[in-house]
Amino acid sequence: MRRTWRILAAVVIPLGPLAVTFMRWVMPYWTDESPEAGVAAIADDLGGIAALNWLALFGYPFMLLGALALGFALRRRVPVLATLGSGVLFTAYALGAMVGASDVVAEAMLRAGYDEASTVDVTTLVMDHPTGLVGILAFVLGHLLGLVLLGIAVIRSGLVHWWVGALIIVAQPVHVISAVVVPSRALDVIGGWGATTLGFAIVALAVLRMSDDEWDAPPLPREDATP
Repeated sequence: MRRTWRILAAVVIPLGPLAVTFMRWVMPYWTDESPEAGVAAIADDLGGIAALNWLALFGYPFMLLGALALGFALRRRVPVLATLGSGVLFTAYALGAMVGASDVVAEAMLRAGYDEASTVDVTTLVMDHPTGLVGILAFVLGHLLGLVLLGIAVIRSGLVHWWVGALIIVAQPVHVISAVVVPSRALDVIGGWGATTLGFAIVALAVLRMSDDEWDAPPLPREDATP
């Protein structure tokens, strides 16, 4: 089973950031827009918001599993950094469901015939709810910190060339800049989450090249239960 788990981990590791890359590409609005402008953009592109919501539905499990798989792959070389990075990233992704809640609400309301003003009011209420605020803040800060920690872990581990970890680290400031400071979908897709996907994919290839013994210790013999 060690080989099976290693191959499955290698497959899973890049799928999370790849899903986010496509999500950032198809989302009809952009992160720096006001709620009014965002809802208007969604109303003009219901196909885009539907694609975003479906990508989130299928992508989030791989984001969670990939965070754990990457931490597992690095744990024997840099156990503390791998544990901290994967734990923070996993928690951030788990709470990130609150980020997508308003997208689902907006699509559902607009398809049901509600006007844009009402949709803005309800989606704002969802995002401003205390659990929504905590979830969004934890996701934003947590996935940035988690990916930086994992990038440092990749560098320290020696599993791949140091620049792969540096790429993962630098990609997140690029994501922030392209999302808020200098809004640019292309920059985020290529230099933000696209670069993160590339870094994760290179680590995944290294996992595929690992021996089973390097990946994990052999299983212990089964012992019969004592009466």
